Amino acid sequence: MNLNKVIEFMSDELDLKTEEQVAETEAQAVSERRELPPPEIRTMDVETKEAHEPVYKKSLPREYFESIVVTLIMALFGMTFIVQAVKVPTGSMKNTIWIQDHLLVNKFIFGPHEGLNIPVFPTRQIRRGDVVVFKFPNDPQTNFVKRVIGLPGETIEYRSGKVHINGQVLPEREVFVKSQLPDDPAPLEEVETSETAPGAQWTVYYYGDRHGSVSLEYNDDSGKYGIRQPFKVPVKGNPVPEEIRSDPSLGHIYDGDGDGLYDSDQYFCMGDNRDNSLDSRFWGTVPRSSIVGRAMFVYWSIDISPDADGNFFTRSRWWRTGKFIK
Repeated sequence: MNLNKVIEFMSDELDLKTEEQVAETEAQAVSERRELPPPEIRTMDVETKEAHEPVYKKSLPREYFESIVVTLIMALFGMTFIVQAVKVPTGSMKNTIWIQDHLLVNKFIFGPHEGLNIPVFPTRQIRRGDVVVFKFPNDPQTNFVKRVIGLPGETIEYRSGKVHINGQVLPEREVFVKSQLPDDPAPLEEVETSETAPGAQWTVYYYGDRHGSVSLEYNDDSGKYGIRQPFKVPVKGNPVPEEIRSDPSLGHIYDGDGDGLYDSDQYFCMGDNRDNSLDSRFWGTVPRSSIVGRAMFVYWSIDISPDADGNFFTRSRWWRTGKFIK
């Protein structure tokens, strides 16, 4: 009896201790949770401009100065490698080009030569019929504009107002006009037009008519190269004639290294106004190295004749602006 009470008492005491241990464990866990540190909050510093901070601004004179400098650099690059503006003071290319036409010249179209080498631009060889601007061999400071008629290595002859290339007549559209003074700015006045030859790609002008012209009476006798006798256009490496070698100024143009041979290919050029053109018939060929480029179009033209009235705007031939040269 007593043993049973003892066992029952010990069992109750064990249950009590177990409940106390569980309660103590739970209390300890709650206490540990309460002692945990608060979660860390991270922040990032972001730089912000003060609203009142002044914004840097260039002065007006500096902006103008920088614009002018950039414009000058671009213009210098363009005039050196891409295009060039030229003024035509004579009527040797009438009526294709008028006196006081201002032209833009394509300087890269014929490919690299001397210091000009821009492979990114499209290029081609010089062709017969191209209207080119070149430095006049007798005066390199002066630019001439003529049409290419004879190519390197070809034989050219000019007789009776006809151009013969390698013995064949060159097809050209011939127009006869009234005679003019060399410095007359007016366009040529047509009198008669001959039948257009098959394959003709440009027009040439003669003073008079088909029965009599200045070419028949004067130019055929005063010309020096290819007039009534065949003349072969030199190519690079051909011997330079004595008359050129004996002239220091010409020798420098055609034979710069002094070896007695042409430094570059030569071209025979003539004006469309055949009876009023100082061209290859009278002074010789044009070196490839002297050719500036191909005339593209008229960007401005003005009438400076004494009879022209008005101001700059009324005397300008605005209708010629944008006219392509061909």
